[in-house]
Amino acid sequence: MSIPDKKPITAGSPEIHPPESPIQAFSSGIALKCPLCRRGRLFSGWFQMHSHCTHCGFRFERDPGYFLGSTYINYGLTTLLTTWTYIVLRFGADLDKTWLIPGLATFCVIFPLVFFRYARSLWLSFDCYFDRTGALESRSESRDFLDSNSSQKN
Repeated sequence: MSIPDKKPITAGSPEIHPPESPIQAFSSGIALKCPLCRRGRLFSGWFQMHSHCTHCGFRFERDPGYFLGSTYINYGLTTLLTTWTYIVLRFGADLDKTWLIPGLATFCVIFPLVFFRYARSLWLSFDCYFDRTGALESRSESRDFLDSNSSQKN
């Protein structure tokens, strides 16, 4: 994979930096954009994730199993929404549980699949927000790796 060589981008570039606030981390996560440059797309399909940012070269998966933490976001939100909906509809609207349980069980299967991309993106964005130095180191390591691979091909 090659990175476009429009201009050299360094870790200190004003446009390439980790999120500076939780709101910025959340917005880049929901937009499914690279948390460093906020331009590159994270996904090439519904479940296929790019290995690096096509704009700045940031390596998304920093270590094997890195995105395991995103399952906590996905599971937590699914559980929260399911529990809250059950309580409100069962006790507030007095709906019978014979209608609620099959509907919520279906939701528990479909929602995590739909939210998969957002959970991964939010995990990556907030990790870059909390570990700013690690994010920049990961970006420079991936840039060096990609540059050495492209020079070996020539």
